[in-house]
Amino acid sequence: MVEILDISLPIISLIISALLTIPVFKIVRKSSHKTALTLGWFIVVFIIAGATVANLALTYYSIANPGLLNLTLNGGASSIISSSFLVDAISIYMAIIIVAISAVVVIYTVFFVNSNERPSDRYFAIMLMLTAALLGAVLSGDLLTFFIFWEAATAAAAFLMMYRKNAFSLNATLKYLVMVIIASAFVLFGLSIVYGITGTLNFIALRDALTTIAVSDKSLLILAFVFIAAGYAIEAAIVPFHFWLPDAYTAAPAPSSAFLSALVDQGSYYILIRILLYIVIPKGPNATLDWTFMLAILAALTMIAGNIFALIQNDVKRLIAYICVADVGYNLIAITSYTSLGLIGNLYFFLIGGITTALAFMVVGIINKHGFKTLEDFSGIGKKLPLASLALVIAGLSFIGVPPLGGFMAKYLVFTSALQANLSWLAVIGVLTSVLQAAYLFRLIHYMYARKSKDATVIKESKRILIPIFILAAALLVLGLFPQLVLNLLEPATRQLQLITPLP
Repeated sequence: MVEILDISLPIISLIISALLTIPVFKIVRKSSHKTALTLGWFIVVFIIAGATVANLALTYYSIANPGLLNLTLNGGASSIISSSFLVDAISIYMAIIIVAISAVVVIYTVFFVNSNERPSDRYFAIMLMLTAALLGAVLSGDLLTFFIFWEAATAAAAFLMMYRKNAFSLNATLKYLVMVIIASAFVLFGLSIVYGITGTLNFIALRDALTTIAVSDKSLLILAFVFIAAGYAIEAAIVPFHFWLPDAYTAAPAPSSAFLSALVDQGSYYILIRILLYIVIPKGPNATLDWTFMLAILAALTMIAGNIFALIQNDVKRLIAYICVADVGYNLIAITSYTSLGLIGNLYFFLIGGITTALAFMVVGIINKHGFKTLEDFSGIGKKLPLASLALVIAGLSFIGVPPLGGFMAKYLVFTSALQANLSWLAVIGVLTSVLQAAYLFRLIHYMYARKSKDATVIKESKRILIPIFILAAALLVLGLFPQLVLNLLEPATRQLQLITPLP
């Protein structure tokens, strides 16, 4: 039986590790084996974090067909006003993704960031704190607890963005903070209305309360939904609220961009799933509010805008940032379909999208470090940095959805779910924007391999930093060839949602 300690241990272990990282770095800096000791420290940290998440998962699945488990901080059953944690198939799945991808990105950061730099110890500590906050967010059982953990995560994200402290990064971070503050205000206002209507913010109690809501309160519920959805749409970078993301991810160091795109973006999608599929039910006998058409329009706009803006970019890192925006749209298709296949496709896209964006930013970070930033700079880079270039090609092909990479199965599930939900027009837009995506990514590959380099400088690739990169590249190939490794883990999530409301 899962207890509150099982849920809190992964969060606590990462917070303690973050606090210990600064004194550990003081010791490491005195050694002549800085990189080895730093790497050893973070391997231990993530072995412990991984073990605590594995313990939570095994304990939860020790019971046949487990349901949604909502526990208060004192370990008792949930109440309408208590802060609580929620354990189910989705939260377990998200916790595993967060710890696994965080571990790979942190290992990459060990080789990318100079550990002798004074801010580096705080940089790593913030990464661990951010991972803990994200775990707290996906394990939260009520909207207020989620809001607190999520605000802690966004504050940490701002530090990661402005690590270099140049004018561009400070400006991008300021833009991000302004947008996040506006988003937080929207969410808080929406939560206050929801609490006023229902008397609770607990996920399960709130869902039950909304199924019996009075007709007179419907207009207030719509207003609350608009504010909450707008707030999280800003943080998820849904068009037209996406303006902060390209600047932020372009200005941030490569590890920050990889970390934020792979993990923080996924957290934004997670709360949309929680609210839209588990609480504000759009169809069926327990329908509360039909939001599907509105979200379908936003999905189409996000796919179109993200890919068109990526098409006109000259800076490769900024191009990848706009692909992140486009990926938001593909994720929204799966949520909009409101089908079992859509839920599976969305959760699978979480993983594949996170791995692919992290891989792309990590490789571009290495190439940028050698002074190559624009498309012209990338001319002939395939011969100068053959291994890094190969990894970038793998990421690009996964973005497009070329088999047998994971991106193919992710887009197949998403588009098929739209067809299953009679949203053929949305699937067509998704396919057409994927073709557009192929155009500008093949243009990038053309520059890398078909054009001559501007100089004959020989560059020696660092093999160590390529280890985490090819771990992600191999994951894309393995998950593309054997998607059932992940899809089997997602069947309990579909079964649990079917108990709440029948899905097609």
